[in-house]
Amino acid sequence: MTTEIIKHKYLQDCFIERDSETGSCHEIKALPPGEKPRKKASYVKHKDTFIGVFASTQGPVLFINQKLFFFTDQSWVVKLNKQANGNQFTLLQNGQKLFEADYQPPKPDPLDPWSDEESVDLFVWITAKRNDQEIAQMWTLEQ
Repeated sequence: MTTEIIKHKYLQDCFIERDSETGSCHEIKALPPGEKPRKKASYVKHKDTFIGVFASTQGPVLFINQKLFFFTDQSWVVKLNKQANGNQFTLLQNGQKLFEADYQPPKPDPLDPWSDEESVDLFVWITAKRNDQEIAQMWTLEQ
């Protein structure tokens, strides 16, 4: 079993341990001794679903629990609808809705000059970076 430790998008002491073979995930509140997240990766938990992105040799990969969506695969799209009562994030593949999340977006830190909507909200980041070539390069690991 090969596991990866992935840090939560904005919670400091929250991680998941993800089995890279099966895709199964579970939250851990403390890192195993000597273990540190070493890969570009981030996740959030929406209800009982883990959603995140990690770097790979094939470029960035979106995961929703065990299901993987490679950024290089153009068969899927994401949509973000900002509404007065919260946001709605939708993932469609070949026109079929596979995931939808209605959520309250986290607020940027007004005292942090680098904090903005994209840096604190993973759904906004995914939507903005889905077809970004610079992100594709930065999130592609060497073999």
